[in-house]
Amino acid sequence: MMNIDVSSTSTQSSNVMDERNASIRPPSPHAGDKRRQGRKESQHASTEAIRKHAITALATSISRPEHMTALTVGLRAFNHSNESVHDEEIDSVADAALCRLLSFLLFKEFSIDKLDSKERLNCLPEEILRNCQLFELIYGCSKEKITASFQRVGPDLLRLLCHIIMYEIERYTPPLDPELSNPELSHPPDSKLRGGHDSGAQQDTCLQSATRILFLYARVQSLTEAMAQHKKLLSLCITLIKYPIDVVPFEAQHNVLFILANMACCRSCVLTLSSYDRLMDTVAYAADQNRVTTATEKTSWAEYYQPLRFNCTAFRCLLNLSHPKENKITMVGKDGLLRSIAYVIGLQTSQWVGIPQTLNDMATQTRRFAMSTLRNIASAPPEQKYRLCSFKNGILLDALCTAAQDVHDPIAKEKSFAVIFNLVCSNTVELLTMHPQLLELLVDAVSSSHPRHPNGSQGGKHSKVELSEMPYQSLVSLSHVAHYLSYAARIRLENALSIVKATRGM
Repeated sequence: MMNIDVSSTSTQSSNVMDERNASIRPPSPHAGDKRRQGRKESQHASTEAIRKHAITALATSISRPEHMTALTVGLRAFNHSNESVHDEEIDSVADAALCRLLSFLLFKEFSIDKLDSKERLNCLPEEILRNCQLFELIYGCSKEKITASFQRVGPDLLRLLCHIIMYEIERYTPPLDPELSNPELSHPPDSKLRGGHDSGAQQDTCLQSATRILFLYARVQSLTEAMAQHKKLLSLCITLIKYPIDVVPFEAQHNVLFILANMACCRSCVLTLSSYDRLMDTVAYAADQNRVTTATEKTSWAEYYQPLRFNCTAFRCLLNLSHPKENKITMVGKDGLLRSIAYVIGLQTSQWVGIPQTLNDMATQTRRFAMSTLRNIASAPPEQKYRLCSFKNGILLDALCTAAQDVHDPIAKEKSFAVIFNLVCSNTVELLTMHPQLLELLVDAVSSSHPRHPNGSQGGKHSKVELSEMPYQSLVSLSHVAHYLSYAARIRLENALSIVKATRGM
């Protein structure tokens, strides 16, 4: 009989297990990092390869199928929110490839195919829309790269985009700018020509995309001067803004209004904008959009958003345009603008129950822009100061008094007193003094900002926080021209000054 050595068998089995255990080692603490780094590098290489392929395809495509394939690849490659990667796309001259393709597509559409005008009214080819959308995507880059791109393709791209915008707005009716009317494109006066089921939406999207590219250029302050010098751009901006609300896409209208507002931030552009025919009237019209639809006519807060946003951007533009003396005089002479300023300054959103914070902030900003605009134009010559005070039985003074009593917006309160200070002169002293509220509000502001200390001196740093000196300086300025006042007005002013002197311990 065979003897079985148990100990030997056990040892052999143990050795097998030891060998198995030896083969299963714990992972290196850096192994996961290396794998992730490898995947990241692989993904980056893959993304870069797709980007290069997309740019090459965009630069070399000729036929329509090739265009659509290249644009589809481009949408997949450029559709992200990584600014540094968009910078790389600009460095890879994706903008040049897109500009070259857009130029070819427009040339083919308008010069080679020579389609019938009625057929062309349907919509621009989808390739043009996708091309514009790709520009939007790659211009998610840094402002430095947008500047570099503008230097490379900007002048040519501006011309192409203006051509697209001009073609698109021609198909809306009525054409409000005779200078842009194209006799080849005739259509009934009271209709919108839409070619197919989706042609209207595509038309709107193409217009929004083209204006959005210009919007992205205008975000870079150094580019606005070159944009303002473009011979067609300002005219197109005016045309789009002048169309009634809901006739053309709101975003397209707001994009061009934003462009004008950013141009007006540049001093050299202000003179160009101011001298351009109908531009001031157009921006004043945009500032008036919210006034024509009052709170009682709106049924939901959502209906406030677009007109209020439009209003806010318009007043930002007007504020920047109101610096030159000649513009102050021009703006004072515009009844519609003065009515709009009075309306916006008189808004008290704190009394609107349930207003969303976003809308409240936007309304507050709009009000401050309007007030700052009025402050600037109130420094015009005496004749213009008098017109501001007497306009529509003093509605601007009434609005200023309303703002001066707003405890929820101290900045608006301060600005209202600054406007009043600028309005004081020999021509206006009677109107200001005899206003039923204004003089009392100045006295109250001085009294509340300079509380008496028990020993007769001013309080220390723990006393009530002082407002600016504007209310007191306004009263002093009124006293300097008091000899122009009637007897009744002089008595009112003297009484007000005596209260102030008592309050300040004089």
